[in-house]
Amino acid sequence: MAKRNTRELILSVSLELFNEFGEPNVTTNHIADEADISPGNLYYHFRSKDDIVLELFKRFLVRFKPLIDIPENILFQAEDLWFQLHLSFELKGEYRFLYRNLADLIARIPDLDKAMRGLLMRERQAAWNSLSGLEQAGALQIEPLQKDLLTDNLLLALTYWIPFADLREPGGLDNSTAQISAIARVLLMVTPYLREPEKTQFTALAASYLTHSA
Repeated sequence: MAKRNTRELILSVSLELFNEFGEPNVTTNHIADEADISPGNLYYHFRSKDDIVLELFKRFLVRFKPLIDIPENILFQAEDLWFQLHLSFELKGEYRFLYRNLADLIARIPDLDKAMRGLLMRERQAAWNSLSGLEQAGALQIEPLQKDLLTDNLLLALTYWIPFADLREPGGLDNSTAQISAIARVLLMVTPYLREPEKTQFTALAASYLTHSA
């Protein structure tokens, strides 16, 4: 097997095992066994499990950054927010081990700690810009203090919905019902500040999500 293919195989198998069993419960020997390669072959490509985690995070980041690349002073429609949330939750579900074991990972891997904190700030700015865009489009009316608190509440939901789903909806991440419920919760956080007709549209959309996840 070519060097590049072996590396890709290790990453693919690692992601699957980390998501299924939790990163702390997976060793490099488990990964090598599942990939049907020797431990030495694995260490040729990655010096440690932490290096595998970092590479998977980099790949997640490459795909996630365009989703939160929301400039300031942009007109933002309610449908834009829904679409952004949908893609974001899908991607985080695909790399759910990062958020499921977030505290353990950032405590153990300093480079990941720094990168994740930077990402958190970028995601907060994206949430803020999204709300500002809705304001400028005339779809949302909110006081400055409410906007600041709503932004943090959105960030909290966007960051910790996976551990919550594990507790409340075991297996929901595998069949996507947890992602659907999480999107609905975020939509309903924003709904009280929306004007019509967006308020009615978002309420109906959230109800539709919750009905399909029931």
